[in-house]
Amino acid sequence: MITLTMIAIALGLFLLRVPVSISMGIASLIGFFMLGVPVAIIPARMIGGVDSFALLAVPFFILAGNLMNAGGVTERIFAFARSLVGWISGGLAQVNIVASIIFAGMSGSALADLAGLGAVEIRAMRKNGYPVPFSTAVTLSSCTIGPLIPPSIILVIYGLSTNTSIGRLFLGGIIAGLVVAASLMIFVFIHVRATKAEWAKPEPFVFRDVLHTGFFGLPALFAPVVILGSLIAGVTTPSELGAIATLYALFVGLLYRQFTWANLKAALINTVTMTSVIMYLFAIAGIMNFVITRERVAHNASELMATYITSPFIGILLINLFLIFVGMFLEGPVAILVIAIRTGPDGWFIPIQFQRLCF
Repeated sequence: MITLTMIAIALGLFLLRVPVSISMGIASLIGFFMLGVPVAIIPARMIGGVDSFALLAVPFFILAGNLMNAGGVTERIFAFARSLVGWISGGLAQVNIVASIIFAGMSGSALADLAGLGAVEIRAMRKNGYPVPFSTAVTLSSCTIGPLIPPSIILVIYGLSTNTSIGRLFLGGIIAGLVVAASLMIFVFIHVRATKAEWAKPEPFVFRDVLHTGFFGLPALFAPVVILGSLIAGVTTPSELGAIATLYALFVGLLYRQFTWANLKAALINTVTMTSVIMYLFAIAGIMNFVITRERVAHNASELMATYITSPFIGILLINLFLIFVGMFLEGPVAILVIAIRTGPDGWFIPIQFQRLCF
């Protein structure tokens, strides 16, 4: 009953256009007071929500993505992707998707992809006569690859929320990200062929251009190799991997001589802002999880689903529909902190599979 009250209060505040973070905080505090436990527990639960060494990976990966954007990496990635796949039907739309795959291996964030690479992609597509709605749709769709391919900030948040191995989540995210990218490329190919879009003309393939853009973009293109190589080899923890990504992004920016005091300041301010919001949400989630645990919501939900839903496929379908509904109102990190609990009975799927379901 208390959990339902929290949800109702949060939804009501959402409808009143109160920021999500504040809505969650108010709803969590009201739910906590309804439990009747000592108020002194609140600070302890909030500190417990952020008291994790692995959380250091979050600001590091955010800073790495911002430094990549400030360091002139995006233009070189786009130029290389254009020379590599610009000849496929769909032209710059295919380039858009491949560039997002490469950049995802550096930033791990859809917002970083959209802010940096997205501007370059849409500008190039508009210049070549692509309709603005189509260009925007492809760019927004390709940005969703960012949270899947490591180093993914959302995967770090999910792993910490569910006590799941972040390394295994990263490895599982690679396949999921490539599947999403391949699906987008196939859709663009079919759409362009079916509509006979004259504006989506493929560009001629010139191997010399691939070598040229690859050579000048090598420091930027090598970033995913460094990050994924360290991950697959198992020589670093996620936090150490974040530090390596940040140092490498700083090195690349200095090498390209694209840093200015203005864009460095903007990158640091953006990093602090995003990190503060995420840490605040983790602190609030500490209170919310305490209430949910005391009410045994996860256990009761599992028993309810096991009683009335006999087929795992039906259960997974219902969970998918629920996640789509939640995604209409909540951003990724918020949705994960709210619903990343044991949703199905034991044996339906392992946490890594559920992670793929969530994203």
